[in-house]
Amino acid sequence: MTNPGPNRPRRRGSCPGVLAPMQVGDGFLLRVRVPAGVLPADHARGIAELGDRYGNGLIDLSQRGNLQLRGISADGLEPVTEALRGMGYVSGDAASEAVRNVLCSPTAGLDPTALMDVRGVARTLDARLAEDAGLHRLPPKFGWLACGGGIGHLAHSGADVRFDAVGDGWFQVSLGGTLATAAPLGLCRVQGVADLASALGGAFLELRASLPEPPRRMAGLVVAIGTDPFVTRLSSLISPLPPGERIKVRGTHLMDVFGDAEPPHPNLLPGGEKGLITGKVIAFPFGRLTCAALSALAATSTEIRITPWRALILVSPSGDAEHAARAQGAILSHADRRLKLTACSGAGGCDVGTTDTHATALAIADRAGPLLDAVRMVHVSGCAKGCAHPAIADVTLTARDGLYDVALNAKPGDATRNTGLSPADAMASVADLLTEESSGA
Repeated sequence: MTNPGPNRPRRRGSCPGVLAPMQVGDGFLLRVRVPAGVLPADHARGIAELGDRYGNGLIDLSQRGNLQLRGISADGLEPVTEALRGMGYVSGDAASEAVRNVLCSPTAGLDPTALMDVRGVARTLDARLAEDAGLHRLPPKFGWLACGGGIGHLAHSGADVRFDAVGDGWFQVSLGGTLATAAPLGLCRVQGVADLASALGGAFLELRASLPEPPRRMAGLVVAIGTDPFVTRLSSLISPLPPGERIKVRGTHLMDVFGDAEPPHPNLLPGGEKGLITGKVIAFPFGRLTCAALSALAATSTEIRITPWRALILVSPSGDAEHAARAQGAILSHADRRLKLTACSGAGGCDVGTTDTHATALAIADRAGPLLDAVRMVHVSGCAKGCAHPAIADVTLTARDGLYDVALNAKPGDATRNTGLSPADAMASVADLLTEESSGA
């Protein structure tokens, strides 16, 4: 079939929050920003109760370590907001909430191999972003990262500003990317992170405004002007890096843990902890669980850590934690092929989606079976925006008007010869493509 035209993504604008709910296909979506990704058990039970009472009982785990309550009714917005405010998850206004995009090592304080417990740093940074009105003009997706190293390293997570621990109370500060791609800026002490963040945010806003087409993210600004203008403005807050060198993360180094694999590494997937952290790691297909599941898990642990890999860490789990997780449909083995599937909400959960993306992805797992072992990721997207995974996947299905375009090594919406396929034909096409891939054809 000839491609009828480009499969174009739809843009929504700013990200959802408690004070900026987004109306989608199944009601209002509320993103709860959890400081340092640490969710106490009583808060988890409270949030689960809110989702059951005022929503559709579903929760999504975001790739930035947050929770998303789904299907909240219009009448439920006020009581949910007030309850979350009482737990400390609501900012003063929508602008201060929108900039609180801080990703923290999910194993901070649990991993003896880490260089630093960065939970305090992440919370301090979260608070500074909320209180500094000058930073509220930052783009909604502008993100910050505090990484303490160890098994929970955030090396492959991108951020506009990175604070990567290098030991002895110091961070390497880098701009616009992953640990490998971000531009190193200098070093700062733990105590100076909040002040440096305020200065960095202000410098970004000032420097981007001087360009004819202001970049919306730090990586674009660094490409346009380099790092020297930042160094000049921030010289009193940072220490220089050794000339011509990028500081390597000491202690349990990135490559000692991950090799050449992308996270989540098996040691941070269900069944793969091997005693390296003091918690139990579990996951759910597509990062979606029910409120009943969250409540049941909270009853077996003292707190729950939210990871950027759509997995959860149960801290100090009881003896029946695994049984409870299994009963709630959790993934308990890193060999589970469902971990190789990503999918957005699709029809019913999004007003743009036209296919049941979750059903399609699970059917692919059933049909393709062992062939999935030959790939890292199969992505089923309800439209060309690719909310669940906008980057390249080994196999990508992009929905359009109830049909799918299927492509290898592509992003959602990329051109392909396999277009306009019914869900059944798309599944057959994926099985054929995986067979060719595994046979080297």
